[in-house]
Parts: sequence; C-alpha cells; structure tokens
Amino acid sequence: MQLADQLAVGYAYASSLLAFMVDGQPRPFSATFAVTNRCNLRCEYCNCPYIDPTNLDLAQIGVLFERLRDMGIRRLGLAGGEPLLRSDLPDIIALAKRQRFFVTVNSNLTLFDRHPERLADADLVYTSLDGDSAAHVAARGDRAHDGVLDAIVRLVGSGKPVIAICVVTEHSIGQVDFLLRQAERLGIRMHFQPRCVDTDVVRGSVATSLSNEQLRAFWRRLLEEKRKGRPLVSSTPYLEFLSEWEDFSISAYHDPGTRCPAGHGYLYVDPQGKAYACAYTKGKMTPVDLLAQDWRTAWDGHNPCTRCTVGPMLEFNMLFKRPFAAALEGFRTYG
Repeated sequence: MQLADQLAVGYAYASSLLAFMVDGQPRPFSATFAVTNRCNLRCEYCNCPYIDPTNLDLAQIGVLFERLRDMGIRRLGLAGGEPLLRSDLPDIIALAKRQRFFVTVNSNLTLFDRHPERLADADLVYTSLDGDSAAHVAARGDRAHDGVLDAIVRLVGSGKPVIAICVVTEHSIGQVDFLLRQAERLGIRMHFQPRCVDTDVVRGSVATSLSNEQLRAFWRRLLEEKRKGRPLVSSTPYLEFLSEWEDFSISAYHDPGTRCPAGHGYLYVDPQGKAYACAYTKGKMTPVDLLAQDWRTAWDGHNPCTRCTVGPMLEFNMLFKRPFAAALEGFRTYG
C-alpha cells in the first residue's frame, strides 16, 4: 500500500472509530461489493452461485461508488461469486480508482490465465488455497486447483501482493504446514477463517468429526506460528479470539452486552446494490437500497448479532474492539 493510500485509509478508519466510540452517525471506512453472485466453482461452504444472478450495470455501479465515497469509504473490496466472470471488471476497477478507493479483488484465479488483464489495476488480490491439490478440490470441486498456483506466481512476479484464504474444514485442518511452506515459497501470505453457517451467503455445516477443542487447538497453533514470524496475515487479536470461541457450530449470536461495529465501520453490498451491515446479516435484516437511499440515515443501527467468528468481519471487529493492537498489525501487514 502506498503512503497516500495508507494515510487516506488510516484517516477514514480513525474517523469511523471515533464515530463508533461516541455512538455517532455511522461512518464506515470500508465496504465489500459483490460484483456478481455467478461463479464457475461450487465450493461446499459457499451459497453465492445459488443466489439471484442479476447484477448492476456500469452506470449503476458508478452511482453506487459515488454514494460509498460520500459516506467516507476509502477501502473497497470487490468480491463475488467470481469477479473474473464479469468482462467489464477492469471498468469496475477503473470506476473505483476514480473515487480513489484502495481496491482489493477476491478471485479463485481459475480464469486468470484467460483474462489476466482483468486484475491489472487491483491494488491487492485475495484468492483461496485450502491445502494441497487433493484437499483444495475436496472442498471446492473439480478443477478448482487448475492454474491457481501459476496465476499466483505471475501476479507476485508482476509486483501484485497476494493473500490466500483458507477456510478451515475437515479437509484443510491438517494442511497448516503445507500451506505456510507454500506461502513462503510463493512470496504470499495466508489468512485462515472458520467455516461459517446459518446465513444466506453460506451453506453446509461444521463437520461433526471436528470437536470444539480440536478447533480451538488449531487456532492456538496458528497463533504460535504467527509469533514465529510465519507468513500469516491473520491478526493476533483475531487468532486469540478464535482460540477461545465456545462452539464453532454457531457462527454468530446476539449478546446484549456487546456492540458490533458492522454497519458503523464497514458494510456489505450485494450484486443488486442492496447494503447490509455485513455479509453475514444478508437474509437477517432489511437491506438498504444504496441507489435510492443513504445508508447513514436509512439503516436503523441495529444488528441481528453482535459476536461472531465470520472471518473477514471478525478482523474488522478487532479494529474497533482492540483498535491499538489490531490497527498496528494491520498497517504493518498492508503497508
């Protein structure tokens, strides 16, 4: 991340944190926009390919990005489904860069060999690695591993930072050593996140073969590897939180004594332009149509859950619940 990007995102985050601390009007600094629900894979833990396949056109996306910029967004994640299925992805990224967003794209990279130009202007690329070829395919389906490593090598070789995400399932829980060694060899970093259940964008459940103590031990192990300096982008507060989670068959619940920063510090926008406090609340709250309404005044400020293990959202939550430790690590990691 360039210094100008660091300063812009840092200022937006500080403003968002202050607004959250004083219970002021929501001022999110980050948004994730799913450019499509369509996907060429059928990962066992993802429901996106089975949701409404319609999406906004470029003109509508331009309006959406202006609205996001006006509310204080400076970091924008483009996700799916699979973003590379949109031939106009470079135009979407260009619209985002016009608003001076720091732009990340989350792609499975199986289509990268056909369309490398579609990621050319992204600031950072997220992809998925659930272990060796057999473990990856077991979780994500046939041909899910094809071309992914070659794509990572090409992206890293061009100077593009890459972070690989591993969803922790019965297939990947024994793959830590392999994945960290592979990350060291490829020059990338790894993020691990629990399998989540019980919301519109995910499907399936945590395997009964995985006990809560086994999963807590897994997160303690990752914390040890993090402290050894291994290429883990997952933050220390995040790993500490997961190492103490009570029941991994429950991804989120409402604790009346806890406030959640979702919607205040960050939000999720689906392919039709409907905004939610986070992706996990899709199907659990009334969305805000960002093409017609202002999130800051249309959202009622309430979340259906306040504590969760939902990987990306939990990292954002740590920025608001343990701001000094999490933010310091974050800026070191992405700087």
